[in-house]
Amino acid sequence: MATNTTHNFKSCTIPGKVGTRGLIYEDFNSLTFSFSSLPNLALQIVVLTLTQRLVHTVLSRFNQPLFVSQILGGVAGRKNKFGLTYFLFPKDWMQVLDTLAHFSSIFFLFKVGVQMDPKMLKTSGLRTYVIGLCCYFCSYISGYTLSHMLKNDAIPFLKPVNPKAGFRSSLRINELFNLVSFPVIAHVLTDLYILNSDLGHLALISTITVFIDLFAKGYSTLELSVVLVLVGLFVYIVFIVRPAALWIVKNTPEGKPVKESYLSFIMISVLLCELAAQYCGFYVRVGAFLLGLAVPDGPPLGTTIIDQLDYMVTTFLMPLHMGIVGLKADNRFQFEYLWRAVMLIIGCSLGKIIGVFFPSVILGVLPIQDSFLLALIMNLKGIVEVSILNIWIDSQNAKEILYSENSIMVFAVFLISAIITPLVKYLYDPSTRYLRYKRRSVLQSKQNKLDFRVLVCVHTQDDVPTIIRLLEASNPTKYHPLTLYILHLVELVGRASPLLISHPRHRRTSSSNASKSERIVNAFQQLEDRYLSLVTIQAFSTISPYASMHNDICTMSADKRTSLIIFPYCRQDVISLRDDLARPNISNRSIKTLLHNLLRNSPCSVGILIDGKNYQAQSIHFLPDRPFRVTVLFFGGPDDREALAFAMNMIHHPSVFVTVIRFYGLTSSLTPGGVIERHKLLDEELVDHFKINAMHDETLTYKEVEVKDAAETIWAVQSIHDDFDLMLVGRQQITDSDIINASVFDADSAEFEELGAIGDLVASPDYDIKGSIFIIHQRQDIT
Repeated sequence: MATNTTHNFKSCTIPGKVGTRGLIYEDFNSLTFSFSSLPNLALQIVVLTLTQRLVHTVLSRFNQPLFVSQILGGVAGRKNKFGLTYFLFPKDWMQVLDTLAHFSSIFFLFKVGVQMDPKMLKTSGLRTYVIGLCCYFCSYISGYTLSHMLKNDAIPFLKPVNPKAGFRSSLRINELFNLVSFPVIAHVLTDLYILNSDLGHLALISTITVFIDLFAKGYSTLELSVVLVLVGLFVYIVFIVRPAALWIVKNTPEGKPVKESYLSFIMISVLLCELAAQYCGFYVRVGAFLLGLAVPDGPPLGTTIIDQLDYMVTTFLMPLHMGIVGLKADNRFQFEYLWRAVMLIIGCSLGKIIGVFFPSVILGVLPIQDSFLLALIMNLKGIVEVSILNIWIDSQNAKEILYSENSIMVFAVFLISAIITPLVKYLYDPSTRYLRYKRRSVLQSKQNKLDFRVLVCVHTQDDVPTIIRLLEASNPTKYHPLTLYILHLVELVGRASPLLISHPRHRRTSSSNASKSERIVNAFQQLEDRYLSLVTIQAFSTISPYASMHNDICTMSADKRTSLIIFPYCRQDVISLRDDLARPNISNRSIKTLLHNLLRNSPCSVGILIDGKNYQAQSIHFLPDRPFRVTVLFFGGPDDREALAFAMNMIHHPSVFVTVIRFYGLTSSLTPGGVIERHKLLDEELVDHFKINAMHDETLTYKEVEVKDAAETIWAVQSIHDDFDLMLVGRQQITDSDIINASVFDADSAEFEELGAIGDLVASPDYDIKGSIFIIHQRQDIT
């Protein structure tokens, strides 16, 4: 009896030489240099990177994410008229690039695990779980139902060549497009500057609920060896790596770098855990991801790991990974496979939209438009999906997935992102939430005899003395109490999700053990203790990207109904565009971006506080042997009235002397009933009120300065120089003459245009003032 035996053979490529002797010593005609792994790898990287950058230069004008350009850059390199594809990307030498790509996905998902905060699930609320689960099950049911329906051979144009392989491929499509990827959503929300908006928060938490399900897939049969390796992986992560990571955090002094030996231990552990997970049959980088979850996010360890991996993985290796997948994609689709895949993808996407939109509306989580945008965001695809596709294509079971449908999935992934990302950016504006509130100002607070509510932003401890001295000068009283909301601004580093922390009241921490935020809060609590019931504080910390941090500030201002936001602007920030020595961890450009966004979107007045250099300005309390001198530069307009209104809060403080200097021109260009006339009437009313108080109070002084033109205005302002400890000035001025001429005060040539014309003048290094400067901007729709 004859026995048929099937032999499985696996071909292996014999590796060639690594390098060459160079073009001079090699035979150029034989092109042997191109068949050496190292030169070929270098050429591949250069060509892929340049192609991706060129594509992104064009597509970025259409608000396309970098991920789309990276995929298209690889597709563009696949076929060309010059034969470069065969020359640079021969089949035998793609293995080196593929190896780099797989390593990049390992460390990328490890980085994602480090950045994730599983504790978000505890505080997310039941409604968020409902949205996440409805998203997953609706998408899965719709996709699985379509997969069975498309098995029907009676549909001629959908009949597959191999029905079993076609059904398995349909299930893989369903599995991929059911996935909601946390790192992809977080990355896109960051690029759109809505990471810490209401929509961003809900999208992230709902995504975590679905994303964790991904890592329960792909395991092999639970044999004894697999069980033992799984147990060993769990023990190593929970009882070795996690305690070691906590020990590293505890024993690394604040402000000191983590030792290289500790980082080496973590990186070796990543490879060991991933090796164990691969042995157990997981096709996703489960080992690296779980190890990342065990590493504490934030400083010092999490931040250091992200800093070490961010450029190499995110900027260098992952673009190569995306380019490789684009190179492998084939645009010659078979019709029967194309329609099946398209119908499945549409079915999964519609299932997600239904599963997110209706629960969000019914539960009252978001308005209708925002619910629809959340459904679109949950359909976004990116790096994780492409990594899975690359693993499927290169796996031994790749024959189960029809190659044509693999290419269809690649193109579908980047098309979905190319459509949804600019659509969300166009339709969603987080500022509409807090701009619905009634605007508040310092002047309204004073006129209506309301409690003075102030939101104080703090970057570092160096900001605290100037802020406290300014608040003390505002003279809180029983009839005009001061309510402070302290917000410590911390840049999001080492984690993916933003965080808002509420600090408990009256909980003191010793200065030796206190964190930076706690030391800042302690200083303001001492202010509260000195003034008893006249000053009340609530302290918070926000951890978010500077590009979208204004959303947190504006939302808190609207929720707390504050009249003023104090934003410290360090003198080094004004003098230099580089990172300064006083603030080594804060980029000046980030501060400027945050300030621009805040001025444009704030629901109340904004005060820009620039610290002073004299002894009185740097002291946290008033000096008993000398008064605190305040000078107000008044030209006219809502901003100058806001500055004067703030100064009038100080008029009964025994240690504060207020001088108001009003500038006016010789000529007038008033139009009866015009805007300038209305502003001038409001100016006169407020100035007259101050003049009446000055008649009966020796600590108040009123002066008038007549100037001919803008040049004389500059000379008059500069002549004040050191006659004050605090200067108050409006950001924008409205006058009835040319004393602030646009040709002289040119905003385009201003060094610090965010400070306004006069603010730019007095903050300039050429002015060299010693006192602090407080520049106030009032919302334009407040009069």
